Amino acid sequence: MKNVKSPSGSLRAERAAITRRRIAQAARSLFAARGYAATTLVAIAVEAGVAVQTVYAVYGSKANILRALSAELADDPAADAAYVEALTAQDAAEALSHFAHSIRLRWQTGHDIVVIGADAASADPAIRVEMDGLRARRRRGIADLARSVARHDADLADERRTAAIIDALTLPELYANLVGAHAWTAGAYETWLATALRRLVLETRITIPGPD
Repeated sequence: MKNVKSPSGSLRAERAAITRRRIAQAARSLFAARGYAATTLVAIAVEAGVAVQTVYAVYGSKANILRALSAELADDPAADAAYVEALTAQDAAEALSHFAHSIRLRWQTGHDIVVIGADAASADPAIRVEMDGLRARRRRGIADLARSVARHDADLADERRTAAIIDALTLPELYANLVGAHAWTAGAYETWLATALRRLVLETRITIPGPD
């Protein structure tokens, strides 16, 4: 017999998902405004409009809320799809444009989570290890892109140089500065980023010195 979920069961699951999201968004707002260490589960519960016992039942800890937020940032389907398009592009310029789009999508929805994670890492050694892991994942992704770009252009064989430029131009702090402090639109940021990546990676031939 086919297993059919009852309407009441579906409704409960929907309500649980809504509550989970409210708690996460409340925590995100408070982490950004007050700092991770200063934000309590009680404050998150008040902000979310739920009992503190609910916060404990759903997440268990502040660290688990941050982990959930970080997971959403790391696994953004639209940004991931644009990154895949960058890796499979037909030429280097196209690859960098697709990558600029993927970065715009990721930071547009989650650049503040990176800042929150860095703040939390200073207070919690376990989170510091996890944030280091996410940064390492980002560096691997950039290295893969640099390797892909090099396949299109023999002059771009210095993958370390390419990766360094891409890394510097796509930091979330730069997005926050341009879009937040200088009131750029996300679209303007993407246009600037794509242009800057193409110019500095493809046109400006600088040599990065090796380690001493």
